[in-house]
Amino acid sequence: MAQPNLEPFKRRGLALALRAAANMPVVPSAAANGVLLFNGTSGTEFDKVERPIDRPHFTGQPFAVGNKRAFIEGEFELYPPVTPGAAATSDANCAVLLLPAGMTVVKDAAAKTTRYNPISANIPLSDAKWWHAGTLKQVAAARHNVSSLILAVGDRFKGNIRIQGDYETINEDALPTLTLPDTVPAIARANNTETHITLLPGGAPLLCWAKSLSVDFANTITPKEYTSHKETGITDRAPTWTLRIAKTALADFNPWAVRDAATPITVALRLTPTNQLYSELGIRGQIESINETEIDGDYGWELSGPCVASDTGGDEFYIEFGDSTP
Repeated sequence: MAQPNLEPFKRRGLALALRAAANMPVVPSAAANGVLLFNGTSGTEFDKVERPIDRPHFTGQPFAVGNKRAFIEGEFELYPPVTPGAAATSDANCAVLLLPAGMTVVKDAAAKTTRYNPISANIPLSDAKWWHAGTLKQVAAARHNVSSLILAVGDRFKGNIRIQGDYETINEDALPTLTLPDTVPAIARANNTETHITLLPGGAPLLCWAKSLSVDFANTITPKEYTSHKETGITDRAPTWTLRIAKTALADFNPWAVRDAATPITVALRLTPTNQLYSELGIRGQIESINETEIDGDYGWELSGPCVASDTGGDEFYIEFGDSTP
């Protein structure tokens, strides 16, 4: 038997592509579909079918393996496309991760914006390859979840992704040369960010001093299996938001009064670097929790609650990239 080769843990990479249709698998390539992931990990899970056999002695119980699934997790970055809007280069690099997480893209050439909104049906599927230290996991017909999506002063716009789908076997395969984006995202600073809170309906936007705005999609990813059919679905979503801000004058914004009246609000945090290509994270929701907290030695509030859509739906949170050049 050949001796195994020791492989550095950090030798890992992801290639991922979207399916054109649910029943049309795609094979992602290292050259065309490389995805930049940070601190990536992967694993496998299965439904354990127990077989509690009666025996005359104490022992662990045998089991059979039911539905199998694999997942890939890691951190990713968000930044604007080259030309937000309707041009060919208007898709953000993070789109391949966002769309199977229950998002759709809306492009406006006149406004020069590319916007990602949540949807509840016809969610795209992805196929992925994950190389790690000489092994290859192929994750098929995957759906995604995004957590800790955060735009924070002093950091880049980032989030955590979970890619979950089917797998058959784990193979040996050397890590190929992945073609990856080389964009370095802008860092959010005092001179390139603004945050506004608006009370609904019809309130005027209030400029506040924020430290961060974050969103958890909280998708329920459900493996499904029937006779002659198997898929991974998103069966529910319960998104939440968290905003950390310095105290405002209560006459301008009183979070306790807003919470006690169950008033819906919107929050938008925009990052606009010197190239005028901006990133904006926004929510529509309600305040559920008010945590009086210390932020850089100052008294502040950590506000959080559910992201709540309007009656039309699909507006409980969003990610927008745009060009603010006149």
